Amino acid sequence: MNFILLLTLISVYLLMALVGRIPANPHKNVLLETTLPGDKLNHPQVLQISQTYKKRLLQVATIFSVITLPILFIPLDSIIMIFFFLVLFGFIGTNYYLQIVYIHKMTALKIANGWLLPTSPILVDTKLVLNKNNKLLTFWWFLPSFFITLGGCVYSILILGFSFISVLFILLTIFITGLFVLSYYLIARLPVKPLTSDEKINQQVNDTMRRHWSLYLVISTVVLSPIAFLPAISIALPYEKAVLISLIYLTLIILFIGFTFYYLFDMRKKQDQLISQAKEYRYSDDDQYWRYGIYINPNDKRIMIPDRVGMNLSINLGRPAGKIALGITGLIVLAALTVATIPMLISDFSTDPFQLTTTDKGITLAAPLTSTKKILWDDIESVKLVDSVPENRLRVFGTALDNYLTGEFKINNEPAYLLVFTKATPVLQIKTNDTLIYYTNKESELTKQAYKMIQKKLK
Repeated sequence: MNFILLLTLISVYLLMALVGRIPANPHKNVLLETTLPGDKLNHPQVLQISQTYKKRLLQVATIFSVITLPILFIPLDSIIMIFFFLVLFGFIGTNYYLQIVYIHKMTALKIANGWLLPTSPILVDTKLVLNKNNKLLTFWWFLPSFFITLGGCVYSILILGFSFISVLFILLTIFITGLFVLSYYLIARLPVKPLTSDEKINQQVNDTMRRHWSLYLVISTVVLSPIAFLPAISIALPYEKAVLISLIYLTLIILFIGFTFYYLFDMRKKQDQLISQAKEYRYSDDDQYWRYGIYINPNDKRIMIPDRVGMNLSINLGRPAGKIALGITGLIVLAALTVATIPMLISDFSTDPFQLTTTDKGITLAAPLTSTKKILWDDIESVKLVDSVPENRLRVFGTALDNYLTGEFKINNEPAYLLVFTKATPVLQIKTNDTLIYYTNKESELTKQAYKMIQKKLK
């Protein structure tokens, strides 16, 4: 796992360094969040700042790649994950600080040279306003994703019932689909602004943006809506087929991420080509509302707006709804980090993280922040000690780390529940009429004592 996390971080560093270079290329006369006159975009001082910024991004990515190398030698899963998040957010924060520094340099250059922008009277193109959604895909294009989502929900309930796993994945799929549909609604409501003196080019630029974004949202919902099927497929299908389907879907997600960058960059490129054909570009110097990549304008009623780079949608933090959306996002990230690290910290630094207790009715298994597993004595068919958990296993819901295997799995095409510390042997195997249970304590002697205690109860 350590090597995979290292490769993941280095890939993220390089990808963010390459994507971070995009704001240093002019788009609609905006370069590093600073609106410049058209004849100054290739000024030597402007080029020097933008080129230096691009170099610094690659240098920071290289430095963090070296800083991340110790992850290969950390033995505890919890410390690995904490280190992973620390260096990841450290890199994101450093990148953002670097962006702030060079935005400040570009703005200072504009002020020092007195590069005033030519002013044009406000132009309202009523025809453009009337026809702004001509190339926007209709809402009916979302029907395939709705049917896939509905099919996944029904299939999961039929296979897993209303279990925690099925409900979680169903809610996740519905949330993702709803998020993209809401984005579609906000894009359809975006106002238009004539960017040039050419009426035809203004319409084409607007059509390009709405066509690209609506098609991208439709494709996104189709690609992500099958998530609801995944937990049920891992239970219903044989191990080899379930693994194959999971790998195919993972490959599809990776290709979709690559497609996202290509498609949005293609939209930006086409818009720039159209604008360059116009005789006059109508400047819109709203730098005062863009504070280091964040849009803050309480007088603008829009919640979502196209960013200045031309490849994303930004939230207007000047509106209460924008602040609420940012707060909810922060809480979701914080909750995800807590759920990912707290159980592993307890497991790594607790002497007995996995609990096995017996009562008159049966056995109870418990682990940090997981649901309790109860086994009735009458349901137990056999109990024995084995050397290890079989390698032919597929995680359904839980964790599969170097040191711990916890949660619902599928072993040799049979459902299984694992609470296993992989460094400890032997492993207690309990077979019931519907599942396999594997359990270990950190102390091997305690696992053996649990085995003897269960044997005694069964006799």
